[in-house]
Amino acid sequence: MSTARKSCRRPRRGAVLLLAMVFIVIFSALAVAVAGLSGANVQVASNQHRLNTALNAAHSGLECAKYLVTTAALGQTNTNCVTDAQADQAWAALCTHIQATALDGQTVASPTRFTDAGAGGDRLTLPAMDFGDGDCEFILRFSRYDSDPRVVCTQSFGAAGQVSRAVGMSMEITKDRGILEYAVASRGRTWLTGDTTINGDLFSAWNRAEVSPFNVTGDSSVVGTINTVLALDQIDAESYDMETLDVNDCPISIQGGPLGEDYEDRYYGPQDEIQGYHEGVNYGQPYNDLAGMDISHYNTDAYTADVTSIPSCPTASRVIEYFPHAAGDYSQPRDRGSTSFRRHVYEDQTFTDALLPVNRHALFRNCTFEGVLYVDCYKSNTNKSYTNNVRFENCTFDGVIVTDTPQSLNWKNNCLYFTGEAAFNNQSDVPEATILAPHFNVNLGNTNPQQSDSNVLTGAIVGGIVDVRGNAQIYGTIVSMCDTTRWTSGYVTNIGATLDDGGSETTELGDIGTIGITPQEDMMLPSGITSPIIIKPDPTTYSEGF
Repeated sequence: MSTARKSCRRPRRGAVLLLAMVFIVIFSALAVAVAGLSGANVQVASNQHRLNTALNAAHSGLECAKYLVTTAALGQTNTNCVTDAQADQAWAALCTHIQATALDGQTVASPTRFTDAGAGGDRLTLPAMDFGDGDCEFILRFSRYDSDPRVVCTQSFGAAGQVSRAVGMSMEITKDRGILEYAVASRGRTWLTGDTTINGDLFSAWNRAEVSPFNVTGDSSVVGTINTVLALDQIDAESYDMETLDVNDCPISIQGGPLGEDYEDRYYGPQDEIQGYHEGVNYGQPYNDLAGMDISHYNTDAYTADVTSIPSCPTASRVIEYFPHAAGDYSQPRDRGSTSFRRHVYEDQTFTDALLPVNRHALFRNCTFEGVLYVDCYKSNTNKSYTNNVRFENCTFDGVIVTDTPQSLNWKNNCLYFTGEAAFNNQSDVPEATILAPHFNVNLGNTNPQQSDSNVLTGAIVGGIVDVRGNAQIYGTIVSMCDTTRWTSGYVTNIGATLDDGGSETTELGDIGTIGITPQEDMMLPSGITSPIIIKPDPTTYSEGF
């Protein structure tokens, strides 16, 4: 029996060893698989790193392209858009600038002709430039197609070893119109009062810290920022504040803590010159001689090419009026500082592409203007006989008003004064402007008691000093281009009106109304304003992997 038992047990010997060997094989296979997977992950991570490095290299090239186009001097233009000839000159200047800059010490060859899908043009390619360590680099390429001479196509090819990525962006050869980013841009002080809403940013180059560049009453609002060239420490030394700040120079809320994103909770202190809603004050902003802010930028002579001189009116049809005038009575002076004008009177007439000669000091009643109305004056002589103080009463403007360019401000003698129910509906070939009147006193009022389509003004409104009263919706930028820093107290850009706001021409209840201003930064800058030609990157055209 014992022998039989031993015989039965003998076949089970080695089973444990067999199982152990099976497990060893399985775990070995798993180890090999894990090792292989780990190696694959390392390779994937390495590939992804190279892809990211290549993309970063391509982005670096694109940033270099932006640097090159923004540092190139491309000339200037007085027209509202860049011509084909000017675009050709700008492209040539860009290529010369890139070659002279010699990024990374590289020599850049001259532009070459190319053809892509049947479309031809010129192309400038920069040699490969190192990006970081190792085998990373980028190649930058500028192309301009014959079919679209005002667009520069920029492509950047980044490489990391055998991996490459490409990015691109279109850039427009255009006229610098940076001033149109603001709702109101002024060389002097600006007051907002009454039912006024600014849907954009404000800018002032007023640099006399003893007087605030802005005054905003509590019934007005700025849905944007307020920008001044004055530094905060300059204002801190004065008796006023523009806004109340804490010890860290941050605005505070009505609860006393830091102001959050809800600007409605802003605390307004008794010394604040800005009492109305706004989204922040930016101090110490650079003034880079914005196009349109100096008389040297203006030459409106081209507007006289196709206009016809308005005849004189009979002596019997002339009247004496004063400016500024007594409340409700143009025939009486407001004070001893008022000036009298013998006005030529024109009633119930339509003028198309017309020129008003000097010394007419016209009064237009119930007239309609189509095309261009050019108001003439002498550029260098502000004697009353060589100027034009013009009053428009109940007139309709289906075109644009343009003036000559007096070299200094004479607010009484060179003036555009709008009274009654002015109606604006510019249908001319100059849609980018309503009024182009450098160094004129532009006193814009619309006493139509109801907001309507006739209260809408489109395009830039330029004057030496611009005041807006009554009811108006303005889609464009107001530019008060006269440097008023030599006059401490007067010559303020007034937007809105109350009977006691101190504005020089606010005298009647009809001067009070609702005003809204919304800038149109994509609009063209009017012809007659000289500004630099620039190449402007268009972020909306960014692409990868073309």
